[in-house]
Amino acid sequence: MKKLFTIILLVLAISFSYSQESKAYLGVGVGYATAGGDVADTAFGTGLESGISLNFVNFGYRFSKGFGITANLSSSGHPIKEDDDDAVGVGSISAGPMISVGISDKISWDFKPQYAFRMTGVVRGEGASLLGFDELTWHGNGFVIGNSIVMSQGKGFGWSIDIDYLSGKFTEMEADGETYDVEDDNSFSSLKIGVGVRYNF
Repeated sequence: MKKLFTIILLVLAISFSYSQESKAYLGVGVGYATAGGDVADTAFGTGLESGISLNFVNFGYRFSKGFGITANLSSSGHPIKEDDDDAVGVGSISAGPMISVGISDKISWDFKPQYAFRMTGVVRGEGASLLGFDELTWHGNGFVIGNSIVMSQGKGFGWSIDIDYLSGKFTEMEADGETYDVEDDNSFSSLKIGVGVRYNF
């Protein structure tokens, strides 16, 4: 416990001494996403494969040199194993605090723990359409542990290496405008590794 407390104090001290030129940023990203949890293991009897992640909106605003907030809209697509036509898409909207730690004059580490207050799952493809699965939508929530190694701290364009871990659970299913509680084990997790482009304001 003392070691953890010491590490937290060290990170806070570095954050206060870190110089950040921009106040806000807006970016996008792309990468690789694993699939884990009950959904990934049992979906359609065969499970899900790893796929592509897309970060449609990556927003951050700093109140001080080392502290701020972040909000993200991201998704990942996962092919169904042994199925060439269909895939499962999982999207999330998340927000939370951001701690920035300077590594060098032009490189920083952004630590971004977030609450995913909206997690949505859909099935798309030829087989899904024939069976009516494309009419179903799953909803839930979860948490994101976000990390970014950010290059370039000045205003203008920069880029980042992003490593995010999403862990959540689907608790509702929507069909024909009606919402039903999901009682089965429907956890989902994904490790996303990618690159991002951002504009620093």
